[in-house]
Amino acid sequence: MKYIDAIIEIAQKIQITQKDSLTSASKICAGVIAKKRPVLLFGAGHSSLPCQEAFPRIGSIPGFIQITEPVFGFNGFVTGKGGQKQMSFLEQTEGFAEVILSNYALQKGDCLIIVSNSGINALPLELCLAASQRGVTTISLSSFLHASANRPKHTNITQRLHELSDIAIDNCTPEGDALIPILETHKSGGSSTIANMLIINSIVVETTRILEMEGYHPLVYPSHNVSESEHKVAILEKAIFTAHKQFLSSL
Repeated sequence: MKYIDAIIEIAQKIQITQKDSLTSASKICAGVIAKKRPVLLFGAGHSSLPCQEAFPRIGSIPGFIQITEPVFGFNGFVTGKGGQKQMSFLEQTEGFAEVILSNYALQKGDCLIIVSNSGINALPLELCLAASQRGVTTISLSSFLHASANRPKHTNITQRLHELSDIAIDNCTPEGDALIPILETHKSGGSSTIANMLIINSIVVETTRILEMEGYHPLVYPSHNVSESEHKVAILEKAIFTAHKQFLSSL
């Protein structure tokens, strides 16, 4: 299948070209979580999905907290209430980033992961700048190719997301996201969601490994669907939720 071949090629590019950035991002995340501070994640539209993947997810750990607004995390209505038009409008609304961040007691040394495939929309750009001004380390996931080929959608910000963030990770997807030519002027098969999922899971796994090596023994979210260990899963899940609440309370 052409699509699967193309996705494998992107995954290989990420593995080869983004290793150092992924390692740096994971070290930052581990350092923040070790200090009992959460790693925050934000994305809009399909870019919210990798944020949801970070936690709660089988194999993930407490300490990753998504701050994606509900309107950005679900666009299944498409039209009408909570529709695509509203989401796109808000993503272009300057000043909204400060409204979002005003809900959180960020501290110097915290970490924010911003997922935005295009890397040019007003909201993620402002979030990155606002977090940096608070002394927060910013990690971005975006397509360098797409961002570099297009102008930032902001009246005052001229840089792309990967140019603003402290650690920039390229998801290695093409301009326009879709991979496979179907018509002369159109392509099918979006790539950024899968690429960003690979990146987020890589960060979660490496962060967990670093914490374990340094003696912090993080609680790893188990599968609920293993019959012989339902009682153990219930006990562990209770401990995980308690740990998650403790991270939330610091915000």
